[in-house]
Amino acid sequence: MSSSLIDSLRPENLLRSGYKDCVLCEVPRPGEEKRCRDCSGRLDQRDRLLWEIRRERIRKTAGILSLVYPGLGHLYSGRIAYGVFWAALLPLSLVLVLKVGSGITFGHGVLLVEACAIWWMAHVDARRGPCETTAPCESACPAHIRVPDYIALVREGRPLEALALVHDKLPFAAFCGRACPHPCEQKCVRNEFGAPISIMAIKRYAADLGYAAGIPPSSGDGGGVRAPRVAVVGAGAAGLSAADTLARLGGLVTLFDPYGEPGGMMRYGAAEFRFPADAHLSDVTRILARGVRFRGGIAFGKDVTFSSLAAEGFDAVLIAVGAREALRLPAAGGEDQGFHDALSFLVGVREHRISRLRGRVVVIGGGNVAIDAARCALRMGASEVTIACLESREAMPAFSWEIEAAVSEGATFLPGTAVIRFLLKDGRVAGFEALKVDRVDLDPDGRVVPRTVPGTGFEVPADMVVMAIGSRADLSFLPEGVSRKPADPGRHVFRLQFPGEEPKIPAYMCGDCVRGPGTVVEASASGREAALNIFADLCVEEVGRGRYKDNYRRRLEPQVTDSPEWRVRRRAERLPPEVARGTFDEVEMRFTDRCAREEAERCARCNISL
Repeated sequence: MSSSLIDSLRPENLLRSGYKDCVLCEVPRPGEEKRCRDCSGRLDQRDRLLWEIRRERIRKTAGILSLVYPGLGHLYSGRIAYGVFWAALLPLSLVLVLKVGSGITFGHGVLLVEACAIWWMAHVDARRGPCETTAPCESACPAHIRVPDYIALVREGRPLEALALVHDKLPFAAFCGRACPHPCEQKCVRNEFGAPISIMAIKRYAADLGYAAGIPPSSGDGGGVRAPRVAVVGAGAAGLSAADTLARLGGLVTLFDPYGEPGGMMRYGAAEFRFPADAHLSDVTRILARGVRFRGGIAFGKDVTFSSLAAEGFDAVLIAVGAREALRLPAAGGEDQGFHDALSFLVGVREHRISRLRGRVVVIGGGNVAIDAARCALRMGASEVTIACLESREAMPAFSWEIEAAVSEGATFLPGTAVIRFLLKDGRVAGFEALKVDRVDLDPDGRVVPRTVPGTGFEVPADMVVMAIGSRADLSFLPEGVSRKPADPGRHVFRLQFPGEEPKIPAYMCGDCVRGPGTVVEASASGREAALNIFADLCVEEVGRGRYKDNYRRRLEPQVTDSPEWRVRRRAERLPPEVARGTFDEVEMRFTDRCAREEAERCARCNISL
């Protein structure tokens, strides 16, 4: 084997510009670097993103043209056969309607309604564009990662390419391989035949091996075109994802965040036993290595403003501050009295600012943040940890596997419990009075209204109370009178419109500060879409000059009969609960090579048309 061939197969060369293979094709060989118009395999990251923006523009224009006359939009977008079909279908109906020589009948009205329906269906089909075969798991993923394809790469022993394929849509492979709610698994067709595939664990396997290989990312090459300068306010999931996408397109991005390090709640709010610091560093380092600048310790509205960013020469601002302001119960005191909000508590634990705990800790709330706070309290030495929430055990918003993990480590639950009044002793919390909850309703404003049962009062003793009842975005820095214009409401991307003429800089919002608290993968998808919208608005001509189409292809595979061993779900090793409770070491281990391959073999590849 020649040395040039060996060099071409090295990870740093194979993935220097991102995912360069067709998903199941052979790796590029020397002499095959010429771009291919029929395949995504020779497109670099920037080409693919430009085509994604341009494809969306084509779809919007096609939808408008089909309102003028059915079929025009299809012809414009290159779907000739569909265009001819829709263009010919309408005249046939109208000819029948116009033949009213024998008088107007009820049938003519039906045909006229049919003609209008044809007109509308042609518009919808043109706006939607060509349909691609997608697996249920891919449709369920908020980032729309090509799940069966990266699983197939792991099955073939190509985890580096699998990681690059994940990075094409989601830059947080390490985090989402550990702490994702994995809705993809809930829609996996294997649910009907045994158990779903361990998609999240396979993603983590690819991420750990890919990052360990030290594959350097590359920023987009603008080809001599002036790169737009974009300021991203907030270095959480949405902000980092937007910065990653803009850098791949060749933009010059600067992140501003009040924290000293990027990552937002992934960095400061996720428990160490769930998401270790070195795994977080792997995700963030790859993004910053694309040329993204980070300026920490900056409070927007105080240290920098829209006008100051415009004066610095930025072309646009993206607000992605998340929902970091914790909600607190009425009459709750300060930390010196033993009251903590969950976000501050988790940040304090992560930064080692909270010493060992003593006594009884009660966590109020039923979500995943409450579970994390309780498990951290157990590891900090609390003698007893109780989770009290309004919902019943079955209706708790926390994931079932998280609840099981907390129970196995020693946490107890008080479901259907409403806090009525806090009890203090010597200036510190001593517990609270509570009532049992019959059901939980919502008022017209969407606020939670518990329906308590009279005469069921009881006291819950506590030496410390952690409130995990939710959070919201702090948008007090926005100018008075600002409004939002939808840019992509489905992905929670909006453009800000200011009253008057100031400030003179395009501004956008995305992520949790728009939709409320959500998952990392949802925020990442919102940030990515916001970046595409920003680049499309700032670089109109550049998007129009995109030359290459991403005609994604998959190699056909022979149909294989299902095997009994494929109905058994593989699980990664975990620390025993009695060991996990005493350490912040990661609870769940990575798949072994054999386990990852065998689990990947279970995939039915239901995204391939047979």
